[in-house]
Amino acid sequence: MSSKMVLRMSLAISIMLIGGAFAQVMPTFFGKSTTGIFDIDGVERLQGRGEGGDLVQLIWVGENRMVDSPDEFGNATADDKIIDSVRVGYGYPVNGDEGKFGKTFSHRLLTPGAMVYMRAWNAPHVSGFDVSYGDSHVHEILADFEEHDFGTWTILPRDPYPIELAAFSASPIQSGVELRWITESETENLGFHVYRSVQLASPREQINDQMIQGAVNSQSRNEYTYTDQAVQGNDLYYYWLADISTTGHVTLHGPVAVETSLMPEEYSLSNNYPNPFNPTTRIDYSIKDPGGVQLTIYNITGQVVRTLVDEIQSAGTYSVHWDGRDDAGFSVPSGTYIYTLEANDFKQTRKMTFMK
Repeated sequence: MSSKMVLRMSLAISIMLIGGAFAQVMPTFFGKSTTGIFDIDGVERLQGRGEGGDLVQLIWVGENRMVDSPDEFGNATADDKIIDSVRVGYGYPVNGDEGKFGKTFSHRLLTPGAMVYMRAWNAPHVSGFDVSYGDSHVHEILADFEEHDFGTWTILPRDPYPIELAAFSASPIQSGVELRWITESETENLGFHVYRSVQLASPREQINDQMIQGAVNSQSRNEYTYTDQAVQGNDLYYYWLADISTTGHVTLHGPVAVETSLMPEEYSLSNNYPNPFNPTTRIDYSIKDPGGVQLTIYNITGQVVRTLVDEIQSAGTYSVHWDGRDDAGFSVPSGTYIYTLEANDFKQTRKMTFMK
C-alpha cells in the first residue's frame, strides 16, 4: 500500500471520528407531556386523529426571551425559532389519544440556559386561521440529556387579527421619535404596546408604561401617535407595535427603523421671526441637555406677560409661536417685549417688537 493511500485512509478515519464527535456533542434533551394537551373546549384532550396526529412544535424563544405569536401558517415570528416537531398520537407514551407525547430533540440551540416552549395545534398541518393553537409554559434548559415535562396546557380558539393596520411609521422629531399608526377597523381590540430595540436582533423593550387604549370595536378609521423621548441623537432604532385583543391574544407588527436627528452641541436662543410682527411670531431655540426649560415673555418693566414653555424637555431643537396675547388671553399693546430662555445653567434674553 502506497504512502498516499495510507494518508487518504488516515484522513478519512479522522473525518469520520470528527463527525462522530460532533454528533455526540449535539445538545439533546427529552421533551414530553405526560398529562396531555386539552383541546379548545378545555375538556377533551387532543386525539391525534387523521393524517398522522396533531402538530406539536418545540420553539426557542430567541435572544429577546419573549414568546412571539405565530404567523397564519404556523411559522415562528420575530427571533423565535422552531427546533423540531412531533405529532400527538405518534410519539411516546403510546396513549397519544389522550394528548400525551414524548420525543428526543437535538439542536445546537438546546444548551443550558436556553429558554424553550411547546406550541400545539389542533390539526396535523397549519394553513391559515382555520386551526387553533396553545402555548405551554416556558422551560429553561438546565443541563444536557435531561427530561422536560411540559405538563398540561389548553389550546384556545385562534383569534382573527383584531386590527386592520393601514400604516405604521416612525419619524425623528425635535423631542425624540414620533410613532404613528392607522387602523381601518378594530375587532375586540383592547389597545397597544410599543417596543423598541437598538439592533434588529437585540431584545425588545416595552417603552409605554400604560396600555395605549384601542377602539375595541370599530369599523371606522382610527389614528394613533406615541412619542419616544428616551432616545439619543444620531442613532438607529427599531420599533414594533403589539395589539392586544380582549382575549389576551397579542399580534406583533413591524419592525420599522428610524435614525434620530443629530442633537445640538450647545444651547441657543434665536431672534424671533418675523420682527416686528403682527399677529404671530416664531421663536426657535436649542437645548443641549435634557432638563427643565422656561421660555418667558416680559414687558419693558419686567412683568411677566406670557409663559410659552415651562416643562421638562429632551435635548433637541424646538419652535414655538407667540400670538401677541398674555396668559389671560388678552391681546397686548404695541411695543417692545423681552423674551428669556432658561435651561439648566443657560440663560439668554432677546428683544422683539409687536405692532398692531
